[in-house]
Parts: sequence; structure tokens; C-alpha cells
Amino acid sequence: MSSYWSSDNVVQVGEAKVEIPAENGLSYSGGGKVSLSVPPTVKFMDGKKSFLQFDLKLKLPAGKDPTLLQLDHAGGGILLKNMRIYDGSRGNLIEEINEYSQLVALKYDYDTDDSAKNLRALQEGGTAWSARNSGTLGNIESEYTDTFTNPYFKVGAGKTTALTDADFTLVKCCVPIHSGVFSGKIYPVMMSNGLYIEWDLQTPSRVIKQLDTVLGERKLQLNPKFHSTDGNLGTPAAWAFGASVTDFYVAPDNNMVGDDAINAFPFVIGEHISFRQVDAGEEAGSYATLSAAAKISALEVDTNGLIKVTINSVQNNSTDSGDTDVDIDDTWRLVSLSAQGETSYEATYEMSNVNLVVHQVDLDPKFEAGMMAKIREGKAVEFDIHSVTTYKNSLLASDRQTTFLVHAQNSRAKSIIVSPTDSKIYTSAELVSSNGTYSIADNEADINCTSNRSGYTGICDFLSSVQYMINGKLVPSRPISTKRCATRNSIDAFKIFEDEKSLDNAGIVPRSFVKFLDNWILGRGFSIGNGAMDLRGKDLSVILKYEEAVAPTKPKMINSFVFHVRKLIMRGSGAVEVIQ
Repeated sequence: MSSYWSSDNVVQVGEAKVEIPAENGLSYSGGGKVSLSVPPTVKFMDGKKSFLQFDLKLKLPAGKDPTLLQLDHAGGGILLKNMRIYDGSRGNLIEEINEYSQLVALKYDYDTDDSAKNLRALQEGGTAWSARNSGTLGNIESEYTDTFTNPYFKVGAGKTTALTDADFTLVKCCVPIHSGVFSGKIYPVMMSNGLYIEWDLQTPSRVIKQLDTVLGERKLQLNPKFHSTDGNLGTPAAWAFGASVTDFYVAPDNNMVGDDAINAFPFVIGEHISFRQVDAGEEAGSYATLSAAAKISALEVDTNGLIKVTINSVQNNSTDSGDTDVDIDDTWRLVSLSAQGETSYEATYEMSNVNLVVHQVDLDPKFEAGMMAKIREGKAVEFDIHSVTTYKNSLLASDRQTTFLVHAQNSRAKSIIVSPTDSKIYTSAELVSSNGTYSIADNEADINCTSNRSGYTGICDFLSSVQYMINGKLVPSRPISTKRCATRNSIDAFKIFEDEKSLDNAGIVPRSFVKFLDNWILGRGFSIGNGAMDLRGKDLSVILKYEEAVAPTKPKMINSFVFHVRKLIMRGSGAVEVIQ
């Protein structure tokens, strides 16, 4: 056998970008499949510099009230649910990554910083925190607030006329491919007689989001604050119980000020709205009770600099828990019911002009000739790639202690990352509006914060501890406590330390743990440095204990990602032998 080379120790004599179009259609929507073939004429490929390129446009559901929509902040890569890479004969599976979108979310949440977020926003259709749309009431930053540079809709969309599909822009996404074949090594496409690649696409409601600044269940303090019914800066008039109004004013908090205050306002004409109270304890209170569905008909800035919102005539019938009449004042926040108030909200996306842009590398003819000579002598070319295999288990919400077996048979395993995802079935309206999903936090900064990434990010759900059993031995010797994380107000240092090791072993640089609760993971590294563990013939079990006073709230699909090194062996026939 002859070892292969990486891109930094070969002599490159030329390079070019080759666009390869998808072969099974011109446009795609949620739940579809994208496939394409890389021909063997692309002899050598630098996968790290190759990327999937496509146009993306969001669409409102027919017959529903409008609201501003965007894609998951990770960008276009989140649309790819599963990925399979075959050799050119389509008979040998070289690499398969189930729950690819979850892997993208994991990588982008932990291997990230401000520079990476902004770069992904420019290249991949992602979004980042917007200073112009930042909160002024002590909120935690959000990637779902941008109304000025959001790639998915025009600035000022829905502010003079009702929002329509025409207000959503065509977004160009250039998405890197996170797999072993498309890693830092030069891949000899001609040796596998080409490549055939398939991607399954995510369901639209999983990945299309409303802005956080309009939701009643996410980051309530970010929402526009009710000011008055008269716009008086000195003695603002509350919306009295029993009174009907056709317009009201929004307070200048959360940067709802300035010449472009209307563009900062996250609501649009035609949107179905209501109000939710923030009580004295800085907790989320009840929703307003209105006599009819309030819908915005006009927006303007008045002479006092306040945003004036015109609606149809609506009466305030709100009461508290004791049936006492309640006025709507500056303790109330404006919320959207365009999706939350519906039984379904089938927003969609259209993916078009899909091309794989391959970075073709021309090598010194001596290298190519030498490789072909060895093939003719009956030898083979072999090299290693870093890949990941997904193993699945399920867990009921009622299960308080569980042990499940990960049937891993990888010969050179680097680490395991366990991600327990919320497997409850939600309606499309609940997913788009984050209504009733897993509660990530309940604190003074966000008031309340439910997950807007259900099904492809991990949840803690009051987990007390985790431990692993490998080949009959408990590792570590004592359970890893997650009790402080379960309170949602603290952190378990040893748990974070274990996560850091497992991420690093997996090739994911752990640069940020800001989202350790938003995207909960459990990790265990199998080695140090460049080492690996042979899991063949070994039992690998994960032991989870939910022993807190608060019971788990959601059923779970547990995706265990085993990161490993696999060997590819190529011979002159074009077939690829894969050793995991």
C-alpha cells in the first residue's frame, strides 16, 4: 500500500473552479432531494475549497396573515438534513451523515466567534446580532432581530403596504460541505470513477423562523413596548379596560427611535398582533384579551418621534387571575399572532440554481503518472478521512433513569457527542413561532425563552448526571454532574471540560460555549492528542439520570455522533473500499 498525500505536500501546477449543476431538477422545496455527480474528468479535488451554491427564497403561506421570516441563523447549510456520498458507480457508499443539519448547528454554535458569524452571514445566508436592532432593557443578544441587513427581506418591507412574497429577497448561499471527503485532503476523484452526492432537504417549518422581537415566547423584553393611546410624552394614557382604540403608540425603548424607527420596527402591515404583560417580578404574564383580531393597517412616526400603529377598532377586555379589570400600559409588550394564533403556518422555501462548485487541482504530471503506475502493478492508493457516524436512540419524557447502547463498530474512534433532541410533534405554526416548544431559560434578561430549533439541537431538560460504560468499565469513575446546568442559572465546570475535550477530538474547535444551554450536548473523548480507540467488539453505553425535583418535559430522539477516522482504499477498477 502507498500512503496518500494532503494538499500541503504536493506540487500544484494549476487550479480551477468547476460548476456542476444538480441533475434532478431546477428548483427544490422542503422534503425534497438534491443529487449531483462529480465526473472523473475532475481528476483531483480540494474539498475544503469546494462549496454548494444555490439561490434561496422564502414564501409566506397562502391565506395567512403576514409576518417577517428568516432562515435559521446558521444559514443555508441547515437545509441539508442528510447527506450520502457514493463512488461514481453509485454502488459503494463512501460516507453517510444522518442528521447533517444537526451537525452543522453543533459546529456553528461551538466553533464560532463574531468574525465567523459575520462571515457566515455574508457567504452562507446566515444572520448575526444587529447593533441597530439591539435591546435597551438588558437582553441577551439574538441573531433573529435584524431588520436592516437581513438577507431574507428588503429594508422597509411591509411598512407602507401589506407584506407579500415579493418583499422577500433571493439569497445567494455558498455553503461549505462538512464531511471527510470534502476536508483538507486532496481527493482523487478519478480513482473512484467520480462521485455521486445526495442531500435530503429539511422540512420548511423546522428551519424558517419569525423574528425574536415579535414572539411572545422567546425574548419578550426585546419586543416593542406599549407607550400610550395618545402619544403624550409627559402623561401617557393607558389603554383602559373596556375602551376601544384604532391606534396606539410604541415606546422608544429597544431602539425604536430615530429617522429610521419604522424600519427598526419588526412588525408589518397586515400582521395579527396582541400584547403580553411583563409583571413586576420581571416574569412573563398573561396575554391581552381583545374583542377582535387586531391587525395593523398603517405605520408612521408622529411629531413626538414615537411610532404610531393603526389597527382596526378593538376593545380591551383584559383581566388578571382574579378577574380584575386590567389596563394595558408600559408593562405590556407587542407580540405577533400571525403564526402563533393559527393551527398551521405552512411557510415554504424555494431552492434554485443548485451547483456544486468544485475546486479542481492540477498536479504535477509526475505524481499522477507515479500513482497510475502503482495501480497497474496491482497496488492500491489508500488514505484516511475524518468522518462521523450517527447512532439513534429514543427516550420517553417519563423516563427518569435510562441506559442505552450505542452500537458503534468504528475501528478508530476519536470521540462521541450525544445530543438529546426534542422529538415531540409540533404543528408548523408552533415551530415557526416557537410556541410551546422546549423552555431553554427563564430569567430576568430574556423573561422566557423557548427553543426555535426544535428537532435539531440538544436539550438539557433537567438532566442530573451522565456517565459512560465502555467495555464493562464506567468512565469516568464518578458520574458527570449536570445539576447546576439543570437549574438554568449556573454551570457545571467538569461537564463543560468534558465537552471541550470531545469537541476538540472531533475536529470542532471549541471557541464558544455561549449556547451550551441552547444546543445541549454530552461529550466523551476516547483519546488524547492524535490517538483513537477501537470500538469493534466493545460495548458503549450512555447512562442518563433525571433525578431533579422538576421532571423532564419532552420526549427525546438521542443522536449520538461518533467521530472517527475511516480508511479509503482505491484500486484501478474505480471501486472504493471503506474501512470504518
